[in-house]
Amino acid sequence: MYLPSLLLSSLLAHATTALLTNSTAASPTATVLNGTYNGLYSPEWQQDHFLGIPYAQPPVGPLRFAWPRELNTSFETRDAKSYGFSCYQYTTAAWLNMSEDCLTLNVIRPSGTTSHDKLPVLVWIYGGGLTLGSTADPQYNVSGITHVAQELGKPVITVSLNYRLGVWGFLPTPQILAEGSSNAGLLDQRLALRWIHENIASFGGDPTRVTVWGESAGAQSIGLHLYSYAGRNDDLFQAAIMESGGPTGAALEPLAFYTAPVENLTRTMGCYTSVDQLACLRQLAPATLYGNRVTQIWNPIVDGDFLTAYPSTLTAEGSFIPVPLLVGANSDEGTSFGVAGLDNETAIFNNLLVYRASSPYAISPPTARRLLELYPNDPLSEPPFHVTDGTIFPAKGLQWRRECAIAGDLVMIAGRRKLCESYTGAGKEVWSYRFDTPLWNAAITAGAQHFANVVFSFQNISGALGPLPAYQNYTNLSKQIGQAYISFVNDHDPNTSNGNSTLAYWPRYDLNEPKNMVLNSNGSFVEDDTWRKEVVDSGEGAMDCEEGRCRKVTSGKFSDEADELPLDTLVNLNQAQDVLRLTSSHRALSRAKGSDTDWGGQADRYDIGRSPLLGHLQVARVMVEL
Repeated sequence: MYLPSLLLSSLLAHATTALLTNSTAASPTATVLNGTYNGLYSPEWQQDHFLGIPYAQPPVGPLRFAWPRELNTSFETRDAKSYGFSCYQYTTAAWLNMSEDCLTLNVIRPSGTTSHDKLPVLVWIYGGGLTLGSTADPQYNVSGITHVAQELGKPVITVSLNYRLGVWGFLPTPQILAEGSSNAGLLDQRLALRWIHENIASFGGDPTRVTVWGESAGAQSIGLHLYSYAGRNDDLFQAAIMESGGPTGAALEPLAFYTAPVENLTRTMGCYTSVDQLACLRQLAPATLYGNRVTQIWNPIVDGDFLTAYPSTLTAEGSFIPVPLLVGANSDEGTSFGVAGLDNETAIFNNLLVYRASSPYAISPPTARRLLELYPNDPLSEPPFHVTDGTIFPAKGLQWRRECAIAGDLVMIAGRRKLCESYTGAGKEVWSYRFDTPLWNAAITAGAQHFANVVFSFQNISGALGPLPAYQNYTNLSKQIGQAYISFVNDHDPNTSNGNSTLAYWPRYDLNEPKNMVLNSNGSFVEDDTWRKEVVDSGEGAMDCEEGRCRKVTSGKFSDEADELPLDTLVNLNQAQDVLRLTSSHRALSRAKGSDTDWGGQADRYDIGRSPLLGHLQVARVMVEL
């Protein structure tokens, strides 16, 4: 016997609503695909908090180092009232509670939200060099930015996610590559985004209105997702906010680069002589592996699957996911990435050749010489930029400020500009910023350094914006940034809440008239994004190198014109560069996986071939011997 369809539909609708969303102050609930979660009501924020929700099977035992598996169990009801474990990392933070079983996320929504509301979703991915970070870190509490949206009348649902770090998330070995587990930490993030796509409607979110947001290695991760699977768009997110990081933010070293570190690891762990070294490593007790204090920098690799080629190559081919972007970097990134103790040009030159040695840029001598020509020793135009009297800071090195100017552009500023140009050129909406406010208690040598913006973005959640009323302008700037972000999440435009903000109108990036919003606590303003770009032709395209000869790339094809290497693409490296020598072993492994990628092996001396143009930032071009 069947109930009349209309009655049945009505009963099902009421039952579904009751099951999916119960926002009572006492016990908010949400029913996802595999069960119902009980959350917490926060009267302070007027929000429902669902914490520590697993999005993958625990990556333990045989799943250690492996690509993440979807959940395969169901349940009736579970509590989601405390943060999950943080992923293994080497830090001593008091709040840290670590385990390999750490693949969880948190969902924060305005209290009263129902499954019918279809609110836009903001997803936070933390930074920390792919070695540190956790959603349990108090400075990453997303309640503050969620509350800004509530105050604006543009409510959003926020999600923060954990992913594996260090050796647990990025161990690169031939066995791991062969089983498809390279870049496991990035695959964790992707599976979390899939979980959000499939389940966020149960919390009242709209899976077709998701904005991903990250800083430093979090922004770098997002950048690599933009280029993942050669730009295949699975509609997991529809916009991105990227602070101080981008697709060329890590040293994507060839697999052979890690041969010695992997051997050191297997020898130390007693697995070197094992027939199956990977199985041996997976059988180790978690405390044994952690106790080895594996401090090698393990970065993502071009695996022929998640990353089919270097981002600079994919940019030239147009193989990236086209979504609106809000991106930026800090004025004095260089004070975080410059090396102290360099007193003269020779010292800077030698340092460039081994810059960030644990995950090297491998800058060649001709490039290093050209960089020194392009960046003369002029403290008046070098970080920290708020120090305008030419002070040298001898304790840091007589040419430390010069080194900081080079390092900041190499690591952050060049890539930010290149990303803006690439996406604008593809017809997508881009808004760019320069964050220009030092922390209230920062050393004079710090300036607006890397990470200084985060406390502003998170609405002073950590209480580090400075005492009131002396630093009220810091609080005001923080609120303006929050309102711009929420406008972007809702409308893909940071200007739609201008009536509630004193922030100036933020113009879209334009290739003919590129602009940055300068976020300064004494009054934000718009500037031309032409710093250090006097005579560079940004239309030169990327470069590639094959058989020891560098050639210009146009639309992904080789050109025969190859006498010069535009400084126009050297790049935004959060951990290192996007340039690498591709070894025959890496090429063979990629082909073994069935990849059609042409690795185009690079000669050692032309090691900046695949990077996005650095010379964006300076005059002229780097000449190389061919």
